[in-house]
Amino acid sequence: MKNKYILSFVITLSSILFTGCDNAEYKVVDNSIYLSDAAGAMKATTLTMDNGVNINVNIRLAKKVDKDVEVEIKLNPALLEPYNKANSSEYYPVPGLQLSAGAKVTIPAGETGAVYTIRVNDFDTGGKQYALGVELGNVITGGIEKSASLSQFIYLLSKPLNVSVPVLNGRTGMITTAPETNWGITTGQWSLECWARMSAYSINNQAIFNTGSGDHEIYIRFGDANRPYNYLQIKTLGGQVQTQSDLTANKWYHWAFVYDGTTLQIYRDGQADVKFDPPAPAGGAVRFDYLQMISSGSYFRDQCAMSQVRLWKTAISQTQIQNNMYFSVNPANPDLIGYWPMDEGEGNTFRDITGNGHDATAGATVVQRWEHNIRFDQQ
Repeated sequence: MKNKYILSFVITLSSILFTGCDNAEYKVVDNSIYLSDAAGAMKATTLTMDNGVNINVNIRLAKKVDKDVEVEIKLNPALLEPYNKANSSEYYPVPGLQLSAGAKVTIPAGETGAVYTIRVNDFDTGGKQYALGVELGNVITGGIEKSASLSQFIYLLSKPLNVSVPVLNGRTGMITTAPETNWGITTGQWSLECWARMSAYSINNQAIFNTGSGDHEIYIRFGDANRPYNYLQIKTLGGQVQTQSDLTANKWYHWAFVYDGTTLQIYRDGQADVKFDPPAPAGGAVRFDYLQMISSGSYFRDQCAMSQVRLWKTAISQTQIQNNMYFSVNPANPDLIGYWPMDEGEGNTFRDITGNGHDATAGATVVQRWEHNIRFDQQ
């Protein structure tokens, strides 16, 4: 079963993009024309649609005048690069979208505003995230000055994940990834993300990830020796750290484990949870020998639903985690070692959509069932 998506459009403002040095900003201006979405603190407006959306761009005057005011409206893809840099994001211009030639907005005499509607039809994002940079062009008629600081705005387009997920049990099997051994990938930093939901925390050592042994061990499990077992623990690089015993059964959690070469930080639902400084690995780097999931055999008695497993060869930021929790990421990102959406909807194989060849296979009894139409942003 392929992914099902709902189209969501987030409107936001980054002040770093819109500072201006126009001399007109330093003199008394009796009136000005501007984008009303840009007139305020940072804010976001989400529009959820199944079949595209109409984006209403509101153009305003500071005060009404007794004649029509016409202003050009343009798309400016160049706004996205500084926004991406400032926000650790990866937005692309909407492919093929153009405004009609000579696109303009007319604010009628005696009025203070008008709306220009941009239609965006639904399209397959391929896991990427897209955005529209919109700006006011020349004031054609009316003699009103354009606000330099409030004439640009970015509309971010995102599709929240709406996916099928496997429900897993590891009593008599595990999930392995190709090749099963000897990946030989060495990196000084790494990050691992997933969504996971446990039916219970009834026993210790229910391991969701295992990547090696010795100096290169990354072993992530629910529960160790101490009861109750409703906590998550990671053992790596000769040390270990665990969360509080406060996890709730049948609740989805987003987990991110980030090692920056010195500190290992666990993020829960985008928020920093616990961290520690493990002993440095031999040679100052970590070697990935393999990746196993649901891997502790008879200890794994409860059921675990899992989705969106992403393994990075860099330390991703908290901003990246929060920006991408509910969305797909670009599978062609060169920092991805593997990306397993686990959204096939049937069967026991899970594609690595990076193209790096680390497809995963579950043992015959591991997948208990599939659940469909899961929206993590609505849990």
